[in-house]
Amino acid sequence: MFRLGVSAATAAALATVAVLPAAEAHAQQFVPCTAAALRSAITTANDIAGPAHLFLAPGCTYTLTAPDNPGNGLPQVTGEITVVGNGSTIRRQSATGFRIFEVAAPGGRLTLNNLTVRGGRSESGGGGGGGIANAGVLTLDSVTVTGNVSAISGAGGGIGSSGTLNLRNSTVSHNVSTNNGGGVASSGTANISNTTITGNTAKDTGGGLDARGSLTLTGSRVTDNAARLDGGGISAFMLTGTVTDTLVQGNDTAEDNDGGGGILNRRSTLTLERTTVFANRVIETGATGGGISNIAGASLALRNSSVTNNYAGGAPGGIFNHESTVSLTATTVADNFPTNCAPGVFAGCTD
Repeated sequence: MFRLGVSAATAAALATVAVLPAAEAHAQQFVPCTAAALRSAITTANDIAGPAHLFLAPGCTYTLTAPDNPGNGLPQVTGEITVVGNGSTIRRQSATGFRIFEVAAPGGRLTLNNLTVRGGRSESGGGGGGGIANAGVLTLDSVTVTGNVSAISGAGGGIGSSGTLNLRNSTVSHNVSTNNGGGVASSGTANISNTTITGNTAKDTGGGLDARGSLTLTGSRVTDNAARLDGGGISAFMLTGTVTDTLVQGNDTAEDNDGGGGILNRRSTLTLERTTVFANRVIETGATGGGISNIAGASLALRNSSVTNNYAGGAPGGIFNHESTVSLTATTVADNFPTNCAPGVFAGCTD
């Protein structure tokens, strides 16, 4: 009689496989191209003791026509989940407003890769983050967040984050906030690299980005955003931050408030290194700081950077400094209208 021999080592390995927990066996899952399948996959992933990876159908559009829970199109992320998008889109298509994702504190960790998040809308009482709200850890890599709205009182048209936000190789575009942060509002830790923030609008401050807490912005483009009040491109408040190898261009603010067509730095410590602030505007007559407004005890350092061709309805058009400090090292402030820095005076800036 023929017998199959099994070594002691092989027998031990087979025994180990046999007793794997059921949840661990589902740590990787392909998600068919339906909203129901996506909701079910996230619910299952939340229950897994360790990390879960969800692989979306290539090129699929997952259309959400109703909320899964109050304010959210998908189940809250309470575990550690990676969604590999494979070029897919998750969008809201409903008269009812709801955001797409919410990452809950304290254990929620969500990573999105190669995916588009479109059309979310957070409503009154639902907090910020029209597309994604984050109170845990949110990482986006090669993701587009576009066409989302944070309505009534919430900040962050595209992304609203009070936790840790890691945003890289991505695009945040054409989002709207009726509060702060048309594209992104962060009150926690924000690490942004190789990302384009463009065409976003905020009713209050930070057309592209409203940052409070800590910010590291590297190798990125903040362009063609608008805020009704202050900080057309970037608003920094109560912040410690660095902006490196970044272009801030073509951003606008409309009203005569604290200014900063390109950047508003208020009660913050902000360093710009190898950064270009170009052709930003504060439109209203008498408004100041077309390029940068540095106010309310703020500290601003520019190194190997330039602030040029910015416009303000009142002087200065380049850098407005009030009751704050500015340090310029190997930096050009030139060709701003109506003046570069006057009537303010600080070393390195002339009119």
